[in-house]
Amino acid sequence: MTTRVSALARLTAALAAALLLASPTAAFAEGENAVTWSVQPSTPQGPDDRTEFDYTVAPGATISDWVAISNFSSRPATFRVHAADATTDYNTAAFTLIGADQASVDAGAWTSVDSAAAVCADTNDAAERACAAGLGVTITLEPGSRADVPFTVTVPHDATPGDHAAGIVASFQSEAVDSTGSAVSVDQRVGTRIYLRVEGALLPKLALTGLVSGYDGSWNPFDGGIGRIGFDVANTGNMRLTATPAVHLTGPLGADFGTVTLDPVTDVLPGGVAHVEALFADVPPLMLLFADITLAAVPASGVAAAQDAAPAVLTESTVAWAVPWSLLGTIAVLGGGTGTWFWWRRRSRQLLGFELAAFAEQIRTEERINRGASAPEHESETAR
Repeated sequence: MTTRVSALARLTAALAAALLLASPTAAFAEGENAVTWSVQPSTPQGPDDRTEFDYTVAPGATISDWVAISNFSSRPATFRVHAADATTDYNTAAFTLIGADQASVDAGAWTSVDSAAAVCADTNDAAERACAAGLGVTITLEPGSRADVPFTVTVPHDATPGDHAAGIVASFQSEAVDSTGSAVSVDQRVGTRIYLRVEGALLPKLALTGLVSGYDGSWNPFDGGIGRIGFDVANTGNMRLTATPAVHLTGPLGADFGTVTLDPVTDVLPGGVAHVEALFADVPPLMLLFADITLAAVPASGVAAAQDAAPAVLTESTVAWAVPWSLLGTIAVLGGGTGTWFWWRRRSRQLLGFELAAFAEQIRTEERINRGASAPEHESETAR
């Protein structure tokens, strides 16, 4: 029996888009059935030296351009070529695309590949999935061949100023077998980015939100633990921004555990949110930890973005408990053992006292009995 698992297909597509949009080439399967292809900016005569599409236009403008799809495989391969909205992945901060079963509503919906449909009606989920699967064009490439495909970006007259992003992808669908032996449909995508700036008022703005902090203590009461500081970098403006976060950790009485400067969170899209975490090793459990977070924005990549003004540096603070649970547990165990020993010793003394008192009382009782038994004989001797 063949089972098509759409969830697995969507996951595979999302991972492929996230991992491969920075690189124009992908490989699927192995051996004789391997499929390798690329997607890159082009002209009618073939690929040029661009690594992505980058435009600055007025509302209502129309852009015409070309994208090259190349099949490096030793077998024919069929690809669906279409545009999709871009987003910032929350967990990795990577530039990625919406799922293959979702319809674009922004720059992806403005981009028509070879005059094909790019927009789906606002309907229920099932209808949207069916429509999204049919967007774009289907091309079949012979081994070692290339297709230079035209596309058009039609910017609405009411498009909001600022940065919009999408990708043009070539998806390859195949069958695979999962761990249960069932066949699944796998949709792997490779694409190239589209950065589109609509002229108008620009607002560079970031926010630090969702601050969380914690401490993972060691089982050894004399070892330090790990301080964890997590937060979200949210782009609340209308420009792409790259931010460099740094976290400074201190403890009570001036204890300083240094500053961790994290890797830049690159090209966060307007409306995008990325989660960031800083780790501090060998931190002693001093009951409280104080974290000061700094977020400095730098120009994003791209011709237009490189000239942007950066927003002001952001700072936030948070406090984490660093309770020495293992030390307290050790003290509790030792204290409990010592208390038990003293209680046992006191109780033993009490029992010994009870036993000695009982023994003394027994002796006194025996003495009284003995004295009582000898009294009549004495009296009889006196009578004689």
